[in-house]
Parts: sequence; C-alpha cells; structure tokens
Amino acid sequence: MSSSDSAAPGLGLVLPPVVPPDVLRPALEIVDTTGFDSVWVTDRTLAGRPWLDALTLLGAVTAVTSTVRVGTSVLALGRRNPVYTAHALASAQYLAGGRLVAGIGLGGLEPAEYRIAGVPMEQRAALTDEYIGLLRQLWTEESVDHAGPGYRCDGAYVQPRPETPIPIWIGGNSPGAHARAGRLGDGWLSVFTGPEQFGTGWDQVREHAADAGRDPAAITPAAYVFAAIGRTEGEAEAVLGPAVQDLFGAPLGHIAFACLYGTPDRWVDTLGRFGAAGARHVNVLLYSNDLRADVGLVADAVLPQLAGKIPAALT
Repeated sequence: MSSSDSAAPGLGLVLPPVVPPDVLRPALEIVDTTGFDSVWVTDRTLAGRPWLDALTLLGAVTAVTSTVRVGTSVLALGRRNPVYTAHALASAQYLAGGRLVAGIGLGGLEPAEYRIAGVPMEQRAALTDEYIGLLRQLWTEESVDHAGPGYRCDGAYVQPRPETPIPIWIGGNSPGAHARAGRLGDGWLSVFTGPEQFGTGWDQVREHAADAGRDPAAITPAAYVFAAIGRTEGEAEAVLGPAVQDLFGAPLGHIAFACLYGTPDRWVDTLGRFGAAGARHVNVLLYSNDLRADVGLVADAVLPQLAGKIPAALT
C-alpha cells in the first residue's frame, strides 16, 4: 500500500434491492461485528424489478444491528410526504439508538416514481430543498406551521423527536447536487464518480458551502459506488457486468470508473485512491450471488488491510 493509504476511507455496505430474510440477518451480523462502519438501503418503487421498500428495510436493519451506523443511500424525498417521512426517520433513529444517517437525493431513474406521487419532475429539486428544512424543524420543534410553495401544514409534530441530531447527506453529482450539499448538507454522497472525479465534485461542494457562509470542514465527503468482489480475476466482473446491464442498459465498461470490483487487493487500492481524493467514506452497493459469503470475504480480506485507517465513527 502506498503513502496515501492513511487516507483510506471507511466502508459502508449498501444492501442489494432484495435480500431474503434468511440471508439478511447473517450478512448484517458480519457487517455489525467486523469493521464496516455503516449499512444502507436504497429508495426505489417502480424499478422494473423486485425492490424492497427502503423505509421498511431500514426498520429491519435497525433491529438486526447494534453497532454500525444505518442510513438511506438515498431517499427520494421530493416524492414523499415530508411529515410522514420525518416521523419514519425519527422512529428509525429512536430504534437505532442514534445511529441513523439520512441520505437524501432526487432519484429520477424512473420518472413514473414521481408521477405516482403526483409530483412533476421539474419540481423535485425545489421540493427536496423545502422538505429538508421542514424535516429539521419537525425533528427539533414541538409544533411546526409551514407555508411553503410546495407544502403546507399547521401544528404538525413528530414524537418522539430525535435526541441525537440526524445528519443529512446529500446524494448526487450534478451542479445542483453540489450546491444543495454545500448549502444544506451535513455530508455529500457522490454517485457515478471514481477516485479521479471525486476531488473535482468535492471542491464544488466546498465552494458552495463557503459561499453560503458555512464551514466546508463540517461537511462529510463520501462516495457511492456499484460493487462486486471475487477471490480471483474475473469473478467480480461476471457478477457486476450483468447487474449493470440490467440496471442501466449499458455494459460494465461504460461505468467502470464509478464501480468498485475485482479482488480484495484491488478493492484496497481503489479505496485508498478514494481516500487520497478526499472521501472519508465509501458506500458499496454490493451485487452478489452469495451475499453472506461476499460480505465475509470483504470482512476477512479487505477490512484487515484498512485496519487503523477507518474512521472510528461517521461524522
């Protein structure tokens, strides 16, 4: 490992779209006890394939884990009722004992997911910004009256309110996402970026934070990547390639720069390069034919090489 290894980021597991119950528990037990720093769920509904509801799965994750942070990576906030969402996330924070991170983004791979919510796609960015502020009010105030351009409520409240603040990480890699993370985020969660692109986006986030009068150092930089692991060359590609083709209709080579795949040593190298680019955390959506075995391989062959270099906690 090179001199940049000291910057190796913490590693979070993003669960695949569907995990059978008899697989979920043993996989999460490994994550909770071996040095992963977090576990995440992804928000989709009309995905064209089976996909577990994010908030339902988040509840199951909080019940099974006790050490790692848990989070949404990411929740499409603009297509959800903000009061119900604030209540659901506050409940998850309560059940998790303060371990929740709310990753929030626009979504948008399937416009119909906004249509079924009665939300025009062109309004999703403005609604997301408005709802982020409303979530924070509901989490901290006894009663909230809100008369925004996208939503109104009188005397709304959430109980129990979070005793520990819920960090909001903003997902995305567009100029709008950079600006949103800088203005409103406790963290930035990039997507479709590799180590070579991460630093440029992070610079943009920090510039927007400074322009908004915020301390850029108070924002946590993190990356979201599509991943697979194998013991030998070619094993991971054989799993990730079809998954990428199914999800994006494109071969792996088209987004390989934004993926983490290969042998454990290749994982360690790529994670080190993310760290050198400024990422403090990398969340991996792990595609697998045997989730428990592959999580175990990461725990056995990747995490020990990062020992002492993973942040003690998410900040």
